[in-house]
Amino acid sequence: MLLALVVAAAILGWAVPGPPRSLDRHQAINAVLAVLVFASAATVPAGAAGRLRALAPRLSVVVITTAVTLPAAAFALSRLVGAGPLRDGVLAAGVAPAEVASVAVTGIAGGEAAVAAVLLVASTLICVAAAGPILSAAGGAGVPATRVLTTLAVVVGLPLLAGLLLRRLTVTGGRAGDAGRRAVHAGGRAVHAAVPAGAAGDLAGDGFQSLAIAAVTILVWLVSGQVRLSAAYAALVAVLVALIVTSAAIGLLLARGLPRPARIAVLLSVSMRDFAVASGIAAAAFGPAAAAPLGIYGVLVMAWGALAARLAARPPP
Repeated sequence: MLLALVVAAAILGWAVPGPPRSLDRHQAINAVLAVLVFASAATVPAGAAGRLRALAPRLSVVVITTAVTLPAAAFALSRLVGAGPLRDGVLAAGVAPAEVASVAVTGIAGGEAAVAAVLLVASTLICVAAAGPILSAAGGAGVPATRVLTTLAVVVGLPLLAGLLLRRLTVTGGRAGDAGRRAVHAGGRAVHAAVPAGAAGDLAGDGFQSLAIAAVTILVWLVSGQVRLSAAYAALVAVLVALIVTSAAIGLLLARGLPRPARIAVLLSVSMRDFAVASGIAAAAFGPAAAAPLGIYGVLVMAWGALAARLAARPPP
């Protein structure tokens, strides 16, 4: 369902770009991203913190390796595009943090959303610290770290904390209600069907997952409306596809040996880089024209995420 929605939203945005462009001028993309982060955090399963502590060493390796290999891969692939804004846009995609939507897509795919959230936060901090020096060495200007950090705090940090808090309250309340119903049943004062522990929390999680799917679809529609295709973009599309494939290969290597839910999270976090943040970085380092290719990258990376979620959600043999 997600893949079909993403494709339909992309086609609609390309065909009728007026509404998404108008909404984008009013910060609609950031607003939808904030909703997406909130909904994703609200689906994080209980007990995730304990599993994250056990995975901390491996996740540290993932974050550090990604911070080195992805900019190098983007630099090498950008050489296949002529010098100018298109090449600069590819470089910006390489230094961007993990895609905010990767947390939601991980949950939809049956992966460990908490792992994706940790990788998102860690990669964001590295991006703030390293994007400026890397792009300056590539011929760009300095990237204002304060502005990037402030935007990500509002779009990612606050919604993430709010979603995690709501999830905790929902699960706790659901367990308390279930325990009360079982106690009434056991006391003989009334007869009720037994309710599985945490069922209320599970139902709320399903609702938030539906909200995340809707937000991903709207996000693709908004981004696709910003794309202005021309003949010069043919080589760019091929390079961006190669960048996504290379990132996915790196993610698969880094995820080897991990439990399946964590493997899905690492794959999607590494292979999906944030096109909205990359656009801001490209504009700050190279000028507004360098942000144009990131709209195409955004559509491609969301389509890849939807396809990966479809494949990963299939039950293992």
